Amino acid sequence: MGTGGLATRSGALDIVTHRMHEAQAKWDRLTASDYNGVKTARDLIAAVGNRYSLPHEQARRDVEIWLKDIGLRSGRS
Repeated sequence: MGTGGLATRSGALDIVTHRMHEAQAKWDRLTASDYNGVKTARDLIAAVGNRYSLPHEQARRDVEIWLKDIGLRSGRS
């Protein structure tokens, strides 16, 4: 993956604390409480879906694109 150990054994991507400011800039409707609960990409997908009233698939695509843009995921989804 080339992300310096960001993947856990379960394969879930850990959202690194120093990247949270980038997520906050993208999804400004998310609250501090939302971000405190985000530990994985799955958590971020759920939070984005809830705050923006998006279907799960749209939230997943949005988060995957963001992760790719910041270099935390490869182009292979």
